[in-house]
This record gives sequence, structure tokens and C-alpha cells, in this order.
Amino acid sequence: MAGACGHPVLRFGIACALMIVAGLTRVEAGSDRDCRDRRSATGPAIVIERNSDTCKADYRSRADRPRAKSLEPASPLPGATVDDLLALIRNFNPELAAAALDREAAVARIYPAGALDDPMLNLSRDQGFRQTLLTVSQDFPLWGKRELRREVARANANAARGREGGVTNDLQEQVKMVFAQYYQAEQSIAVTRGIRVVLRDISASTQARYAQGVGNQSDAIRAGLEQTRIDPELAGLERDEKAAKAKLNALIGRPADAPLALPKALRRVPPPSILIFEALMARARETNPTLATARAEIAAAEGERALVDKSWYPDVTITAGMNELAGIGPRAMAGLGVKVPFQWGVREAKAREATAKRGAAQLRLDAAVLKIGSELQSALADLSRAQHNTDVLENALRAQSEAAYRSALASYQQGSGELAPVLDAARQRLLIAIELLRSRTEAQTALATVERLIGGDL
Repeated sequence: MAGACGHPVLRFGIACALMIVAGLTRVEAGSDRDCRDRRSATGPAIVIERNSDTCKADYRSRADRPRAKSLEPASPLPGATVDDLLALIRNFNPELAAAALDREAAVARIYPAGALDDPMLNLSRDQGFRQTLLTVSQDFPLWGKRELRREVARANANAARGREGGVTNDLQEQVKMVFAQYYQAEQSIAVTRGIRVVLRDISASTQARYAQGVGNQSDAIRAGLEQTRIDPELAGLERDEKAAKAKLNALIGRPADAPLALPKALRRVPPPSILIFEALMARARETNPTLATARAEIAAAEGERALVDKSWYPDVTITAGMNELAGIGPRAMAGLGVKVPFQWGVREAKAREATAKRGAAQLRLDAAVLKIGSELQSALADLSRAQHNTDVLENALRAQSEAAYRSALASYQQGSGELAPVLDAARQRLLIAIELLRSRTEAQTALATVERLIGGDL
């Protein structure tokens, strides 16, 4: 066999293939993140101001966007890094756009909540007495009710803002996880193809040796069988790659079969000094959007209860107008009306409703804190285990499998060993490389969960 290394003897063919595999199994663990989500809705203070800007996210379809000029260079494909994908979901994910519009609608309700009702214009004519009556009346809520209503609407807007932050957090977690799966599939395909090249070279060499009468037929058959066994595994990895690409495209609002760039590298995992449960839990209490939503719901329920209590105090209606009688002429008139809190049962029911809503929101907050603590502890444990497995695979098992492969190869070349140990060692190297990629993916998955729970990147 005259391959890329240029020698027909088995030891040279296998040694050359060994160099190919060694190069393919060097997997980059991550890269620095040079940008962050500065528009994230999960900051430390979720507050809707009185004059908040409305949502201005550009959510036009690609058909409505201006086409690039033919002379301009084509824009690079997305998918090379996590940061590129995170930027795209903030602009193109329909679920996030819907949450932003819900938040905008809640903000728009703040001003009307504290505004006066429209005045009532009344015109009546008594033909018998030839009397015309024209009045204008306006209701005036007293005792701070208008401001309380505005505060309730502002709290509801804060809750909508928290729900938007929760959607953002969930989508970011999905992107980070699926990108890691995409990277794992892509790198696993490269490693598997490299091993298939090794097995193909071994098969060709054993057949050549058998044809020259220096080998046996069982070695040639076994080498061909190992090469054939790789094909279903490669097909499964290619299927995983397509599935990951389809998920990423859906998250960034593109067709499932749209092309993506090859993933460059995984994100770096923070050092253990940062992954402290107490510090991360304290951050989650401040910035987790689910907790912020529950706190806003509690504030809204308390405001509603305060409004019910103030509803026992009457509002006033001021009336001004003109009364004209035949033969007398027009005369000015004015009036003052008071709403009497007569419907006691209605107010008591509303008070019970507000109290129940406040209690339910508080219980949801308590449950969310417990759930976040449990999930955070579990995610940190998964991350620690994945990092430990990665260290063992990279620093111990990979070196041991390399040594076993070289030893089996040397024995076979010297005629003192069989081909089966060489093939087993080659497959073991493949399994360790795949397992190393899987461990790194598990670490990225656990890291994404931690960042979702604390409400931001580490």
C-alpha cells in the first residue's frame, strides 16, 4: 500500500495513521468570551420606571429585510461561537419577542391605571316644562387610590419584565447546551473519521501482507470487520449533528436546514474558586428572574389589598352645568356627589382575593428559592464530576491508551503479537476520545444550568 506516508510495509502505514489520530484527538476545551449580554432583562434590579421606553426589537422576517448588494462580501454563517448565537436569539427568537411585547403591554398599562376616568356629559330636555339641562360630571378618587393603582400596575409590569427575563434565561441555557452538543458531534465525527482512516490503512496493509504470504487471512478479515463497525457509529454521530443544527436554527429563528458555521470552541469553565454554592445562591436571590417575578407579584397583591381597604373611603363626583327654563333664562348649577360604600360583600370578597393572591405569591417565592437551591447544588455536583472525568480522561486514560496502542503495535510489528490487540487498542482510543468530548459537553450543560439559576453569566 502506497499511502500518504509512502511505504507499503505495515509498520509505516500504522505509524502514519497513528499521527493522524493523534492530531484529531486534540480537542480545544474553550475560548475566552469577549462579549456579554448587555441587554439582558435579568439584572440586579428589575424596576419599571414611570416613563419606560417601549420595546423596539426589530423582528422583521428575512424577506422584509433589505438584500445585501452583490458586490458586498457574504456575511459569515452563525454558529461558530455561543456568543454569536446568543446575540441572534435576542433579535430573532419569536418566543422572546412575544415576551418582550407582553412586557411592553404591561408597561403601557401603568399610566392609564392612575388616570381619571372620562367626564360624563349629560343633556336632557323636558318638553312639558320646556326645560333644558346640560351638566358635566367628573369622578375624583381620593385617599391616594390613583397612586396605589399606578403602583399595582407598575408591580405587574415588573412581573412581566421578570417573566421576559425567565424566557431569556431559558433560551440562553438551551443555546449553550445545544451548542455544546453540536460541538461534541462535530468533533466526534472528526475523531471517528480519523480512526476509520487508521482501520482502513490497517486493513489494506494486512491484506497486502496476506497476499505476500507473511500474514494470515483472519487478520485481514478482522481488520475489515473493525472498519465496517465504524460506519454505523459515524452515521449516528452525523444524525446527532443534524439534530443539533436543527435545534440551533429553531432557537435563532431560522429554517431547520439552514447552514451553520463549524463550531470553533467551547466556553471556558470557571475555576472552582468561583463555583461556591453560598455565593452563587446569594447572587440567584438577587438576579434570578423567577424570584424577581414572585416578588413583583407579592407587591401587586399587597397594593390590591391596600386598594380594597381604601375602597371603604368614599370618592366624590363633581358636577357643573346649566339649567334653562322657559321665561326664566339659563342658570348655572353645580353639585357634589359621594359614592357610598354600600356593597360590603363585594369588598370583603375582594379583600379575600387579594390576601389569597399575596399568600400564593409568597409561597411561589419560597418554593422557587428551594427549587433553585436544589437545582444549583445538583448542577454544581454535575459540573464537578464532569470536570473530574475530563481531567482523568485527558491526563491519565488517554496517555495509557496511547501507551497500550504503541505497545500492541510494536509487538505486532516484531511478529510477537497478534493484530487483535492492535485493533482493540485503536478502538479504545476512539472510545476515550468520544468519552472526553462527552464529559466536556456535560460540563458545559451543567455550567449553562448554573448560569440560568443565578440569572447571568459567570
